[in-house]
Amino acid sequence: MRPIIQSHNPVRISPEGCHEAAVAMLLCELDRIPKIFFIQRALHENDPWSGQIAFPGGSRDPEDPDTLHTARRETMEEVGICLEDIPLMGQLDDQKSYIQINSRPVVINCYVFEVPAMISSENSEEVHDSFWVPVHHLINPDNKTTYFISQSDGHRPAISLDDGKVLWGLTYRFVNMLIERISLN
Repeated sequence: MRPIIQSHNPVRISPEGCHEAAVAMLLCELDRIPKIFFIQRALHENDPWSGQIAFPGGSRDPEDPDTLHTARRETMEEVGICLEDIPLMGQLDDQKSYIQINSRPVVINCYVFEVPAMISSENSEEVHDSFWVPVHHLINPDNKTTYFISQSDGHRPAISLDDGKVLWGLTYRFVNMLIERISLN
């Protein structure tokens, strides 16, 4: 899995005229049972991603020199995991969100880090829950499902997780991109 991520040349979307954001995909135990770290966002009335399963991350602040810094800063703020000394393994293709911020499309960069172990997290008020999911659970076809979005045109592809949680949307796209790359090799 390491060589696949490290050798990936990500498709970049120009941030010009867009709102920039970044997330951190944390992987661990790649030599045993690979796992991916997720958060469940806290419920907030004005947050379009309220309650969703996601990676730590968020909007680029004007003080952030780049979106890699954004991903590291947001991970520390949201779950108390410091990525400053964790080497960047790679980056997945940029994605555009279907949701706009201040009438601008959102371009999201996904940075992939390999952490040495299943690090504990300290959830901030922005995070309801955080947890690790084995990659084999995400790949298992029995866990494929759809998620109904009432304010759109219907069902989206998704993955059923434990405790009734459902992975869909932007985070699903990033996970699916990783799974497809693993499957091709």
